[in-house]
Amino acid sequence: MKMQTLFGVLFLLGGIFQAFTAILIYQGHKHYILKIASKKVSMVVYFILSLLLFYLAYVNLV
Repeated sequence: MKMQTLFGVLFLLGGIFQAFTAILIYQGHKHYILKIASKKVSMVVYFILSLLLFYLAYVNLV
């Protein structure tokens, strides 16, 4: 397996987990970032991180 493919898969998994965390925060689960930022800000931060990771996965897998 090429290294670029491995990075693509890892970025894809990271993006899935970040998106899942944003959904959990939306549903009201407690998370450590809620001590620093509000619910809306933390959801946006995790959503942007997941989009960045999905983009990196796309770049590495195509």
